[in-house]
Amino acid sequence: MTWPSCSPSSICRESAPASVDAGSLPYYLTLAKQLRAAGIGVEVFPEPKKVGQQFKYADRRGFAAAVIAGPDEVAAGKVQLKWLAEGSQAEVSVGNGAAELIAQLRAKLGGA
Repeated sequence: MTWPSCSPSSICRESAPASVDAGSLPYYLTLAKQLRAAGIGVEVFPEPKKVGQQFKYADRRGFAAAVIAGPDEVAAGKVQLKWLAEGSQAEVSVGNGAAELIAQLRAKLGGA
């Protein structure tokens, strides 16, 4: 599989009431900024659709991974990291500048 050079990962926005999701947008954008600063291409899904629709979008775009952050994850300072080709998923902390998430993405993507 060939991944777009600019976007090996995608941040999925969990479907939620608009007020909850709108309040989480700074979280998504900060996380995207941290990943980009580490040299990892990322795209934030532009609207709060069902997660399944977002996975289909990510798959069509050739993303290797999806980072899922719903209201519970945002509150806990964590995300779900899903590897799209294999379907595996793990909860990852995004504290300390998202160091754990960045390390896991780099390890799997070969130093993205």
